[in-house]
Amino acid sequence: MVLTHRNSAVSPVTTTPATTPQSNGTSPAAGGPTSAPLKMPVSGKVASAFGWQYSGALNEWYYNPGITIEAAKGQPVQAAWSGTVTQVTHEPHMGLTVTVTDGDSFSTVYGHLGQVSVKAGETLRQGQVVGTVGGASLYSRDAGAHVDFQVYHGATATNPMNYLHPSS
Repeated sequence: MVLTHRNSAVSPVTTTPATTPQSNGTSPAAGGPTSAPLKMPVSGKVASAFGWQYSGALNEWYYNPGITIEAAKGQPVQAAWSGTVTQVTHEPHMGLTVTVTDGDSFSTVYGHLGQVSVKAGETLRQGQVVGTVGGASLYSRDAGAHVDFQVYHGATATNPMNYLHPSS
């Protein structure tokens, strides 16, 4: 049994790898673009969870549309799912950012990168390096080196932890 995001925008779906067809005509065993469970993009501690949180330092509530993972600066950041790079941008609140779309309404976003090793239009396999961990941006709530990791279904932010493979 594997966890996959198929047919669910909020919670994982349990499927049988060899027999469950995917919408793109492949099965998880065949390695379709999103047939594998989500892989943590970088090794590190989840420093900030998905959703509304209170910052005592800033004395305010804020919404985190993903998770913040503390990691060593320069550490490789890997694609959590296979897909196509749709954007490589520099965002004021997330620094150097890569967006990967899986072709089935899901996108993964990797922010606060130090370097990027992919370009828009490139097809990625799960585990392929998209860049390296960078520092914090001017607007970061976390001062140390980290990656902001987000999963969207359409335009809706979803909790990446709902899709993680148990070994991540």
